[in-house]
Amino acid sequence: MDVVIPAHNEESVVGQAILRWSSPPRRVRCVVVANGCSDRTAQTARAAAGPGDLVLDTALPGKANALNLGDGSCTTFPRAYVDADVTIDAGGLLRLGESLAESGALLAVPGLQLRTAEASWLVRRYLAAWQQLPGVRHNGAGRGVYVLSEAGHALTFPLPQGLIADDGYVERRIGAARRVLVPEVTVTVTPVRTIRAMVRRRIRVGAGNRQLTELGLPAENGTAGLGVLVRLTREGTVRPLDAAVFAAVSLAARVLDTLRRTRGRSVSWGTERGPVR
Repeated sequence: MDVVIPAHNEESVVGQAILRWSSPPRRVRCVVVANGCSDRTAQTARAAAGPGDLVLDTALPGKANALNLGDGSCTTFPRAYVDADVTIDAGGLLRLGESLAESGALLAVPGLQLRTAEASWLVRRYLAAWQQLPGVRHNGAGRGVYVLSEAGHALTFPLPQGLIADDGYVERRIGAARRVLVPEVTVTVTPVRTIRAMVRRRIRVGAGNRQLTELGLPAENGTAGLGVLVRLTREGTVRPLDAAVFAAVSLAARVLDTLRRTRGRSVSWGTERGPVR
């Protein structure tokens, strides 16, 4: 299986990602694309790379460009796309690929596990509510990992240049009916640590979702709004304190995003850790 890994200033984690999949018998080939890096991401990746792995280095930043560049060097299907800062083993990636053949789906995604030990108390409260939203629980985006069949790849690649949320784009282009969620395979994501970083991330999420709507791929209605949060709180699924933190972060992100757009400032793909929906 070919695995495309976009990496922007990921020197601290990219080597671990490659080595995680290198134990014999090796059935995963890594294609790392260091894009717009100011650190030693490319050198670290080359030091960890094994036979057959490929490390590309481009001065042009942007996740969509990196994914397209790496994708052009791949030859096999199913094909995986994995963020450098998430944790999933080779067996999990291969199982995702097998699930495509078994189900006839075009897109496979793993279950999500959050590593929150280093996150602040407020971030943990936010995530406790976030994880219960139907738009999070039943959506394939936000995991940093997805695997495409050849037919799924034909529907989604090459990605539009300047795309902020590649996994959201792939999810919406293919649709839930042709996507399989494989809960026995999990990816571990380390969220942002501070509530300020979470607000910044929510701004980026909002920008990504607006961009997808402009591309003719609107989100499903009624799965992640305030009304849903209120209902879940009344049902006891979400604690009132967690709901309050989530609502406050969402409001702050909306206000700051409005100010940002008023001033003509754009949002692009970044490297902060955390859920992306």
